[in-house]
Amino acid sequence: MEFMDGAQVNDVKTIQKLGIQPQEVAKLVSQAFAEMMFKHGFVHCDPHAANIIIRPLPSSKWNIFAKRKPQLVLLDHGLYKELDFSTKFNYAKLWRALIFSDAKAIKETSVKLGAGEDLYALFAGILTMRPWNRVIDPAVDHLVIKGSDSDRSELQMYASQYFPQISELLRRLPRVILLMLKTNDCLRAVNNALLQGSSLETFLIIGKVSSEAVIEAKRLQSKSLLHRLNIWLEEILVEARLLGMQLALWLLQLRKTLAWST
Repeated sequence: MEFMDGAQVNDVKTIQKLGIQPQEVAKLVSQAFAEMMFKHGFVHCDPHAANIIIRPLPSSKWNIFAKRKPQLVLLDHGLYKELDFSTKFNYAKLWRALIFSDAKAIKETSVKLGAGEDLYALFAGILTMRPWNRVIDPAVDHLVIKGSDSDRSELQMYASQYFPQISELLRRLPRVILLMLKTNDCLRAVNNALLQGSSLETFLIIGKVSSEAVIEAKRLQSKSLLHRLNIWLEEILVEARLLGMQLALWLLQLRKTLAWST
């Protein structure tokens, strides 16, 4: 047991007083939990705001913009779950498919994770809090939640409309996937507190880490030169797609900057 000090992750004012930018905290949280889920398969399944505190990285110094790098501190290690290889691999594949709007891969991996061929679209919707038409929208920011009143009312409408199907989905999903849903909801709440919604940057992190995890898992299973060559080609294509998304993000940020300046 050790006493840890810092600002609670949803205490944006205190985080800013420490010289830390909330968007940097959001990126750090996304990176840490993406690596837990997709690479290590050992996941802190109760990351609500009271279990995450933020403080300046001890080695970081104030930069010229009076900002410091954040350090993430996780509390309450009583609810961890270890994912077996198959679950970790398919969950990473699912999130990569969600980021890339790959309807076929979303269906295949959702079925493997227990959603069934009839409820895979609903499963994708619960994970992303987006309706199916948005999940498969090729727009680079298709999963971003703005946190507006219209977003909230749309989610409430879907929740009431599909309540029987949601109950059936939760009944059939394995317990470990239910815990991933719980973890996902906690992380979404943290992001909402930090950013008043979600951001394309955090989804890019999820896309990158999940893609790396899928490639690493495939390499472990590789038994032939041809298979390794296919993995290498897949890696190049994924990197190109992520680069395209990163460029789109920069253009969106530039557009916002120019809009503010005018």
